[in-house]
Amino acid sequence: MTLSAAIRSLTRPARRTLAERIFPGIGAGAAWDHAAAQRYELESARNTIFQSFARVYAEWESYGPALSFGVGDQWFRGNASLYAAFRDGIEDRAALEIGSGPFGHLAPCKAFKRRIIIDPLALAYRDMQQAEFGKTFFTPDIELHATAAEVRIPELAGAIDGLIVSRNAIDHCDDPLAVLGTIAEYAAPGCWFFLWTDIWHLAGLDAGHRNITRSASVMQALIEGLGFEVIQRGATIRNPAEYIEFGCIARKQ
Repeated sequence: MTLSAAIRSLTRPARRTLAERIFPGIGAGAAWDHAAAQRYELESARNTIFQSFARVYAEWESYGPALSFGVGDQWFRGNASLYAAFRDGIEDRAALEIGSGPFGHLAPCKAFKRRIIIDPLALAYRDMQQAEFGKTFFTPDIELHATAAEVRIPELAGAIDGLIVSRNAIDHCDDPLAVLGTIAEYAAPGCWFFLWTDIWHLAGLDAGHRNITRSASVMQALIEGLGFEVIQRGATIRNPAEYIEFGCIARKQ
């Protein structure tokens, strides 16, 4: 068995412990080490890809030109009128995902005129999938920016008029508030924003994670202060004894 295969066979907590032993800069309470955190993220994603690629890719193909978002998901929570408002006219609009991970939400959403993904490991995910499976979620029709989400991309300023989605990503960034700032800059008036993130890790920080705030109301105020109207809060999906989370549907004013 290769070292990589042996690591993939470990449970997630065991992989976390191993990563913290190998890369001590990513442990709880340590100074942020971006390179070490990225190595940890890549090894975690490698395990996800090998375990789940075939199943998720089959689901992805089944969408056709449809959306991976639905009226019953964690954001819409059964609100059919809100979903209809979001769905109206998206074929002529651009969409952006911040921190897609190895699969993401935007890749199957071919209904959008333009799809863009920002993730520092996007090219590594693409190459890993191509090498192992001969295909990838990161197809040529998707614009990839393999850079930290805090880094401003000038050509995206005001260019996203359809949707910006970020799920389980900004608390993995060095500066989550700076990420929210770039999101606000990219969003054109009327752009939808679907956000879900852990905002506080009650059991302590692990590899590559940041705390943002303990207060969901403060998190909402931050988003509103950046020019969004929060239309609806998302469903709670985490164990509240372990995490404080925040999710919402918002729209740029």
